[in-house]
Amino acid sequence: MDQRGYVPAAQHYPRTAIAVSLARAMAARAYAPFPWVDHDVVKLLVSETATNAVLHADDGGLDLICHAPFNGAIQIELHDRSETRPVRHPHSTWDQNGRGLELLDLLTPGWSVVRTMTGKGLAFALEANPDDGPLHSRSTTQVW
Repeated sequence: MDQRGYVPAAQHYPRTAIAVSLARAMAARAYAPFPWVDHDVVKLLVSETATNAVLHADDGGLDLICHAPFNGAIQIELHDRSETRPVRHPHSTWDQNGRGLELLDLLTPGWSVVRTMTGKGLAFALEANPDDGPLHSRSTTQVW
């Protein structure tokens, strides 16, 4: 077992709108046995990253991998078939989209993107805070 722990859930989804809700539901099920995981943050970040993959990645679908807690942290990876890194787009206060990377920065400042043999993978980690209970953003700069 490596530093990410075992994988209680991994799934391939077609690059369609329904993939977002399916991925969010799978992540919720994967972490349901762990009450210290902030389930709302997990669902929000999986929704954001899956939506970006559906909207901006190449055909071929996307893969979600949910790692079990290990050393007080969980890691979630989303892989797609595009080599293009996520790009920040300017937005106004009233825009309803364009905030996914800002949410990752705010909630998991150590998130990262790497090229893979089939495209790219985006990973973020949440760690347990003994004072607060639920998992919070991991303060590392590299989650791979």
